[in-house]
Amino acid sequence: MTTTDLSPEPVPLPLSYTRARGLTLHELFERQARARPHAVAVRHHGVELSYGDLNARADALAARLIEAGSRSGNHVGVCGRRSPEALVAFLGILKAGAAYVPLDDDLPPARLRAMAEDAEVRTVVVMPGSTCRVRGVKARVDLGAGGTRPVPRARGAATCARTLGGPTDCAYVMFTSGSTGRPKPVMVPHRGVVRLGLSGPPTSTPGPQDTVLHAYGLSSDASTIEIWAALLNGARIEIADREELLSAPGLERRIHQGGVTIAYLTTSVFHHMARAKPRALSSLRFVSAGGEAMDADLARLVLRDCPRTTVVNFYGPTENSVVSTFQQVRAADCDSGHVPVGRPYGASTCYVLRPDGSEADAGEEGELAVGGDGLALGYFGDPELTAQRFVRPPCAAGERVYRTGDRVVRDRAGALAYLGRMDRQVKLRGHRVEPDEVETRLRAHPQVGEAVVELAPARDTLIAWVTPARAGAPLAVDELWQYCAQWLPAPAVPRLIAAERLPVTAAGKVDRHALLRTAQTLDAPPPHGDASTEVSTAAGAGGLGDVLAEIWHTVLRVRPAPSDSFFGLGGDSLLAAEAVTRTIAALGLDAEHSSSLIRALLTDPTLAAFTAAVRTARDGAPSAPGGAAGSHFVREAELGFTLPTPTGPAPCPAGHARCC
Repeated sequence: MTTTDLSPEPVPLPLSYTRARGLTLHELFERQARARPHAVAVRHHGVELSYGDLNARADALAARLIEAGSRSGNHVGVCGRRSPEALVAFLGILKAGAAYVPLDDDLPPARLRAMAEDAEVRTVVVMPGSTCRVRGVKARVDLGAGGTRPVPRARGAATCARTLGGPTDCAYVMFTSGSTGRPKPVMVPHRGVVRLGLSGPPTSTPGPQDTVLHAYGLSSDASTIEIWAALLNGARIEIADREELLSAPGLERRIHQGGVTIAYLTTSVFHHMARAKPRALSSLRFVSAGGEAMDADLARLVLRDCPRTTVVNFYGPTENSVVSTFQQVRAADCDSGHVPVGRPYGASTCYVLRPDGSEADAGEEGELAVGGDGLALGYFGDPELTAQRFVRPPCAAGERVYRTGDRVVRDRAGALAYLGRMDRQVKLRGHRVEPDEVETRLRAHPQVGEAVVELAPARDTLIAWVTPARAGAPLAVDELWQYCAQWLPAPAVPRLIAAERLPVTAAGKVDRHALLRTAQTLDAPPPHGDASTEVSTAAGAGGLGDVLAEIWHTVLRVRPAPSDSFFGLGGDSLLAAEAVTRTIAALGLDAEHSSSLIRALLTDPTLAAFTAAVRTARDGAPSAPGGAAGSHFVREAELGFTLPTPTGPAPCPAGHARCC
């Protein structure tokens, strides 16, 4: 079997994949467990599980699930965060013939409940320390501390892998943003994930000698390739804590201490590392970025500082099992300013379509459609949307493909370049976000009459203009913030601007261009000046709290009060990393404080608590030479951050509007 490539010559698939194509994930894992039962499969905080131990625990969990009433084809929720126990849960669910549904604790509660409801989750496996927020379940299986302790091999568990499941059965359900106001459940088959782990180019495929970083939440696409590329190839998984992923020194330490050789990063984290300390990736033999367009200048920095590291740009939607194309990045790829997304990955197919479904010529722009063995089964419970997005265009000779909605062009050599979206969907910090979903969610609030959501001119956040349901009635903007945060992932929580009415065009439609023109004044950059002078001016005007409030204002585009939560104001983990990086650069703290400050922000995310943590770091350790942090933080500061002289009103108290 060969792939359908865009180049004149098809690319042969690895023999290991052609032999494994008809098997399930748990069958292939069991082969690794039999071949290397004592090899370490996963390590976290000094706790290790061998392949044999992981297999035995998964067998025992499969038996418990069957006894609890789980049946072949059921969807079983996994509540918690990345951990060795999560791997036990995934494998145990698959061995029971079911599909797993990751329900990461870090997601908003209302969104978690909607995901579980739409995936028809009736059984959940709960990780240690997790609070199960899913309602209406019929059975709950707690792994607890037993998830990492030897457990007896349950009767009947040994036959699970041989009797339940096939390669085209659903392996997991992952959610993407939906324009209806609810996330869309995508069903991914075993074969799609086997293709992901075994059919790629040799440089991206781990071996038993490799250690793969696992740093992303269970509900993130990025975790799929981290977990299964390692387990299907006999590699070891090194689990990183959240604060390590967000700190350049912290991630560098985890890579070195864990002996990590392969890291599949999101583009946002790749960019963060490239800005802060690209040399931190130099000990890796392979690093990839995916989820957003790769910045050519930042890629060039990594190539310069990591000459022995293979750097790859991945592209792919959830509907095609995470990765559809790849481009091994070289210096020449960065010269045009746009790094290509490349050619089909492994057992994948790609077509550039004209509006009539025919295939576009080289150099002609069109919509990218992807297919092959990674293609999802469709959207669970939504045959109409499945039929709309999964099609059989004339040029594909009857093959079923997924219309991505992405505009691309291919060159004469067959490489694809990403040009943008055909609809209003945007990528924010690695997340697919539908502005229409945010509009729908806002309009559902009883206080809101109309809502218009657009990407801010700076293209780093959403802005929502909302009008009251009753003319003249006040809008509780704080309440709307909390309402959005309960439903939407952090990058989709918009800046809220209350308005009595919205401008309209001559045709009577909302004038979105006029709204965006008003938003440009909100996004105007602060006045430039000497950073150290501005820090001292701000500190003299109101102290450390005012300095940090300005930094939060710059990052979140919202002026905080001391009691406000960073995440309640629309922050997420990547913005937390940016806030800490800017804090260290502005105050001249030692770069080694980054991990502890990120940990402090994640633990207690109020501005007051963060101010106390920064004060402890500042007073307890000397500043870096010259009033700046290490050289990588100087580079971050040079990217445009300067602390403005305080102007305008003081930080607004909780309960007031947040559109300033």
